[in-house]
Amino acid sequence: MTLYGIWELKKIAMRNLARHKVKTILTSAAIMVSVAVYIFLNSWLGGMAIESRRNIVNFEMSAAKLQTKLYFEKKDEMPSYENFTGWENYRAALESEGYSSAPRFIFAGTLYSASGSAPILFHGIDPVYEAETMHYVQYVDFGRFVQYGKFEIALGTVAAEKLKVGIPTRPLRLELETLINEITVNSADAEFIRSLYDIAPTFTDIFSPDIVHTAGNERMVLKRDASQGDLDRYWNMIAATNRNDVRINAVIDIKAVPEAIRPDKWTGELMPALDHAGQSLMEAAYQYEDFFGAYLLSEEFEADEAKMAQVLEAMIRADFSGAVRHVNQLIDVVVVGVINSPAPLPNGNTAYIPLDVLQDDAGMALEGAVTELVIREKNAGSSRLPGVSESAAVITAALERGLAAQGLSLPGDLAVRTWLEYVEDYLGYEKLQTGAPQVLALLLFILSFLGISNTILLAILERTKETGMMRALGMTDRQMIMTYMLEAGFLGLFGSVLGIILGCAINYPMVKYGIDFSAMADTLAGGIGFRTTGIFRSVWNIPLIIGSGIVATLLSSCMAFFPTRRALKMPITDSLRFE
Repeated sequence: MTLYGIWELKKIAMRNLARHKVKTILTSAAIMVSVAVYIFLNSWLGGMAIESRRNIVNFEMSAAKLQTKLYFEKKDEMPSYENFTGWENYRAALESEGYSSAPRFIFAGTLYSASGSAPILFHGIDPVYEAETMHYVQYVDFGRFVQYGKFEIALGTVAAEKLKVGIPTRPLRLELETLINEITVNSADAEFIRSLYDIAPTFTDIFSPDIVHTAGNERMVLKRDASQGDLDRYWNMIAATNRNDVRINAVIDIKAVPEAIRPDKWTGELMPALDHAGQSLMEAAYQYEDFFGAYLLSEEFEADEAKMAQVLEAMIRADFSGAVRHVNQLIDVVVVGVINSPAPLPNGNTAYIPLDVLQDDAGMALEGAVTELVIREKNAGSSRLPGVSESAAVITAALERGLAAQGLSLPGDLAVRTWLEYVEDYLGYEKLQTGAPQVLALLLFILSFLGISNTILLAILERTKETGMMRALGMTDRQMIMTYMLEAGFLGLFGSVLGIILGCAINYPMVKYGIDFSAMADTLAGGIGFRTTGIFRSVWNIPLIIGSGIVATLLSSCMAFFPTRRALKMPITDSLRFE
C-alpha cells in the first residue's frame, strides 16, 4: 500500500471520527482517564520507592558496611559477639581514599523509664563521625544529640512516646495535666505548656481503638508551628526533673571456645549441626575424659590461635550455645534528645549512645570492638543513590589500598557489604507495594481499550451498508481494516495526548510539593509500608509518560483489527441489504 493510499484512508478515518463526535469524545475521554491515572500512579509510587531507598541509605545504613562475614550471615540475629577491633585503621584507610565512615556497635536490649519499658535497638556511635556519614543526626526534634563521654542517649520519637520521656507530642488531656503538675511551679508555666497544644482531629486515633475518649480527656497534639525557643524552654523544664532518666538492660555476648563440653551437648547439639569437616575438626580438638565425664579441649589446640579460631568459627556457624556467654548489664543514662527524621527506623524503637562510654565495665566492656563501620563516599548528595563507586568491590579495593599504605592488610574474616544486600527482603516487599496499584491501573487501561473494541464493532455494524458499498466500489478488505485501524488509532492518539497532559498536570504539584502524610505516619507508629514518613513526592518518569501514549495509540489501533475482520466476513450483497 502506497503512502498516498494510506493518506487517503487517513482522510476517510478522520471524516468518520468527525461524523460521530459524541462517540469520539466519550471514547477519547476513557483513554484520557486511563492514561492519566496510569501516569500518576506510576510516578507517585516510583517517587515513594526512590525516597524510601534514599532514606535507607541516608538515615539507616549508609551505602555499605564493613563487618565480619559471620555477622552478615547471622545479621537477623544481630550477633554482637561478631565484632572486630582496629576500626580506626580502617577508617583512616577509607578516609585517604575519599570515603567517610563511622564505627557502630549494635545491640538489643530493654529501656526502662519511670512510666514503662520498651524493646530498643541500641547504636553505640561516635557522635562526630556519625554526623559526617549519616543524616538523621540533623533531625533532633527536641533537645540535642549525644556527646562524647556522657552516659546519655538520643531516642526515636516512637520510643519516647511509649516511655513517656521528653516532650509528648500526642498526649491525652489528663496525661498532659499530670505532666504539667509534675514539672511546673507556677500558673504561668502551666499556661505556657497548654498554649503549645491543640485538640487533635477525631481521626487521630482511628488505628488505636483501645483508646477511649471522654469529655475533658481529648487527644491533644503539639502545634507544628511552635517556635524552637518555646520547645527548648519546654524541654529544659522537663529535663530539670527525673522524667528523662532511663535504664538500659542489655546482654553482653562474648564468644569463646569452651574448655569442656557435656556429652549431651556434644551429641545432641554440636555434632549434628556440623558438616563432615566440622565434625572431624571437633574430634581432633576434644577428647572425652571418663574422670570428668566431659569432652575436654586438647592442650595442642589451646596453644594454637589459628586452630582455636577455626574451632570457634565452626561452633558459631553451627549455632552452638556453648560458644557464646551472655552477661547481663545495667546502664543508667539520660535521654537528651528525640529524633524525628524522614525515615521510620531512627524514629522507632531506636536509641543512640556514645560509643566511648561503652568501652569499659561501666558500659558494655567492648574494649574497642565494633560490629560495623558504615561507609559513604565523601560529598555524596542526599538525593543520590549509591553507584559503582560505592559498590562492594570498589570500596574493598580502596580499603585495601589505604591499608597497604599503612603497612597493613584487610583480615580475611572482614568483608564489605552494600545496602542492597541488606534490604533484599524489603525490595521484594516494595515490588508488591508498588505492583498492586499498577496492576489495577493496567486493568483500567485494558478495560478502556476493550471499550474501544466494542465502540469500533458498533461503528462497523452501524455502517455495514456503507462498508458494503465501499467494498463494491473496489475497496479491498485490507484497506477497510486499515481504515478502521487508523480511526481507532486516532482515537487512541487524541486520548493519549489529553491523558499525558492531564497526568502531567496532576503530577506536577506532587513532584514539586508532595502530600504530607506525617500525621498518618505518626498514628501508624512511624510507617505505612514504605521506608519513609512525612511528605511523599512523585517523580518524572519521562520514558513511561511517552511510552504510555505510544502504547495507548498502538493498542487502540490493534483493538480495531479483530472486530473489523469479523465484520468483513459478511458477503458484500448481504452488507448492501443490511438494515
